[in-house]
Amino acid sequence: MKVILLRDVKTQGKEGAIVEVSEGYARNFLFPQNLAVQATEEALRERQEREDRAEREGKKELKSSAKLASQLEGFELELVEKTNEQGVLYAAVTTEEVARALKKAKFTVDASMIQLTHSIKDVGEHPATVQLPHGFEASITIRVSSSKRSA
Repeated sequence: MKVILLRDVKTQGKEGAIVEVSEGYARNFLFPQNLAVQATEEALRERQEREDRAEREGKKELKSSAKLASQLEGFELELVEKTNEQGVLYAAVTTEEVARALKKAKFTVDASMIQLTHSIKDVGEHPATVQLPHGFEASITIRVSSSKRSA
């Protein structure tokens, strides 16, 4: 009996694969545990539609990642942080703060995507890299300026 695997099955194959199994194995193990469905014309058509949709979405995501990388490349982010009289920040700038500032600048970036070359603890320019899906990356500059703390 031909079945389409709905999930990875260790001895049979990966999700989406069409495999030949015994009727007993399919009816007693695969079907009750929702690991597979019978490979009917309708099921095969649905599988093909899912694969086509996933491919379209993958291409769309690839284009959006490439566009975002080109927009971010060379971007200069301005951050104003509280400092003491010597120009030292009271708290280091984190990737979360950088991500929030980039979101305010209309970039869809997650904190886990941002890689700082070093900890930002003083005013000035600091390089950072944004790792995007599909292997794209963009270099940005974080410019930290002082906002004197009022006593």
